[in-house]
Amino acid sequence: MYSNAKNVQIVTALLKEHGINQMVISPGGTNAPFVKGVQDDPFFTLYSVVDERSALYFAIGIYLATGKPVAMCCTSAQATRNYVPGLTEAFYKHVPILAITFSKHPQYTGQDYMQAPNQTSLPVDAVRKSFSLPYVSNEHDRLHCERLVNEAILEMTHIVPAPVQLNVPMLDTELGSYTDDALPRVKVIRRFTKDFLANINLDGKKVLVVVGENCGYDDNAVISFAQKNNAAIYVNQLSNMRNDYTVEGNLILSRMTQDDFDKTLCPDILITIGGQTGDYPLYHKLAEAKCEYEHWRISAGGEIVDTYDHLTRVYECSLDDFFNGVNGTDSIDEYLTTWKSYTDNYNTSIDLPLSNALAAQQLCDNIPENSYVNFAILNSLRVWNLFHLKNRVNCFCNVGAFGIDGGMSTFFGQSVVTNELCYMVIGDLAFLYDMNSLSIRHIKNNARIILVNNKGGMEFKYGGSTAEKQSIDRYIAAAGHFSDADGWAVANGFKYIPVKTKEEFLSNVDVLNESSDAPILMEIFTDDEKEKIAYQSIMKANDYRTFADKVADRFKSKLKKFL
Repeated sequence: MYSNAKNVQIVTALLKEHGINQMVISPGGTNAPFVKGVQDDPFFTLYSVVDERSALYFAIGIYLATGKPVAMCCTSAQATRNYVPGLTEAFYKHVPILAITFSKHPQYTGQDYMQAPNQTSLPVDAVRKSFSLPYVSNEHDRLHCERLVNEAILEMTHIVPAPVQLNVPMLDTELGSYTDDALPRVKVIRRFTKDFLANINLDGKKVLVVVGENCGYDDNAVISFAQKNNAAIYVNQLSNMRNDYTVEGNLILSRMTQDDFDKTLCPDILITIGGQTGDYPLYHKLAEAKCEYEHWRISAGGEIVDTYDHLTRVYECSLDDFFNGVNGTDSIDEYLTTWKSYTDNYNTSIDLPLSNALAAQQLCDNIPENSYVNFAILNSLRVWNLFHLKNRVNCFCNVGAFGIDGGMSTFFGQSVVTNELCYMVIGDLAFLYDMNSLSIRHIKNNARIILVNNKGGMEFKYGGSTAEKQSIDRYIAAAGHFSDADGWAVANGFKYIPVKTKEEFLSNVDVLNESSDAPILMEIFTDDEKEKIAYQSIMKANDYRTFADKVADRFKSKLKKFL
């Protein structure tokens, strides 16, 4: 019999999946539901040691004789503290011990509730890391719990063995609640080194490589991998990678339904490299997919990064080691062709009002080779991801922490150490956050700022009625804080170009790509309605449906009219 507590079931199941069967148990009430499950399961070999101080040293002895990780289990209150002497010995002896501690639900911590001290305040040289599981009450909690348990188990033996704490919160109402059902199916994450690359078999698999923010990785190895395995390489502006196998899928995924993605573009194997993508359409399609796929993460540091809740493997090696080390296979060549049938037929050469999208449309083919482009969070990044930059341009955005501030400061830092043209695409709120950076005295004449003044945070105003937008403007979008950048830009030596009509923009846009005796700030005055119209126009001009779908729709429409 196993506990009805979902987090306890997940811990038990993943201990079995990772082959950890030696366990030292100390008695108690809060940990009783877990102990009941493992003592009735023949997979586990249990040892009972009453005193937790002795129990930890006992576990060290087991490891020294077997060379295998050992799990511990204790109840709430002071029991966890009693582990500290033994954990300290294990920490300095490099012994992989999983200290599974039980605590009351966080609601009760420090609230004069019985046996509810803080269970995770262990000394820094007692455990390498402490993991505190959520109390599982919904699907998000379940996914979070599975990832943390996997991460805790893997951390014990990562590079140098060490003890790790895994804290499990419980409600007293569940202490006597059990089930005869089998343990749940759980996702298992495993970490591999480059020594295992030769064993990878991608025969018959649809392979998608997603490239996040790329700060300098050469793409020769990934091109070779894609060529050998018929893989598609998903990129956006921040990937800084374009070749015969890349697909810029942001626009099609913005238009495609989840069901159609699952049927046509969902991979069997997803391989991710680089930093954040900042790509919401991609995230939603992969995170909400109903199709089965595996996510493999390539990371020299071996971090557990489960962005889409499908992570099964982490390859701890360099990107070159991975892509050069995997043998070529007979994977599905139609997969790349299917992606290309969508992404090679975008229509962005349409009439657009004065907007961020118009700036992207007019500049995407003309920004000089080897230039630098920085995008502010979030509307600028989203809009420019809908377009293809013709030349090889280096693109960046502060997607590490994904905050609005510091975009221009980062941009200026790049611009002062290169003689190439450097562009910053930024909205009025992000500009307001970082406007002091215009006074940095090292700014050179290669700086080009495209300030899209749409009167507040456009990110919050794509939908809703006029009344709703007016309400959003008050505080959420923070409209009314900023009028123009004229005085501040000129005072700091910038050439200031105000643009209030589409015609003015078209007549001045080429100036941004020319040499200048001063840095340039072009301010585009638009509004949320024009921004919304521009975005929706691009969406409507790029219907992903097949010809057969359109024929079927026309037939249904005629039949409906007839009836």
